[in-house]
Amino acid sequence: MPTNFLRPVLRVVLLYIVRPVVLLVGAFLSSFYNVLFAWWIDGRKRKPRMDGFPQGFRVQRIGVTSAVALSDLPGAEIAKYFREHPGIAKALLGESYDKRFTPSTFISENGDGAFRVGWFTRDAQHQCVKEFQNLADAATDYLLFSLGKSRWTPSESQSQKH
Repeated sequence: MPTNFLRPVLRVVLLYIVRPVVLLVGAFLSSFYNVLFAWWIDGRKRKPRMDGFPQGFRVQRIGVTSAVALSDLPGAEIAKYFREHPGIAKALLGESYDKRFTPSTFISENGDGAFRVGWFTRDAQHQCVKEFQNLADAATDYLLFSLGKSRWTPSESQSQKH
């Protein structure tokens, strides 16, 4: 009879007193360990920065699905496609203008008809900005940059075709 009484009491003590204490101590030790060795952990996990990409870059969502479908093609083919189908490049430009969050990639048209592509930071700074003479090249860079693939640099012969 005493074992029947002790079994539920022991269960309550283990589930509601001992278990939470053990979990809290484990969480504390894990946090302490991470703080103590953060310098070592941080240096090992950080990926190398690619040229033309800002510190803390994150891949961006692109809502223009027809443009995303092109993203695995070489840059020259993407730019050619945007020259032949400027509506898709304009859709990327419009999507960039509609963004309401930072940090993010951006594409914008200058007053002189040139285009800028870069990274807009949380503190309203422009970083890694590249200038392009036409929308097709700018849209190509914006697409590849947003998806974290590369930065587009058109050759002189390609950018003069437009």
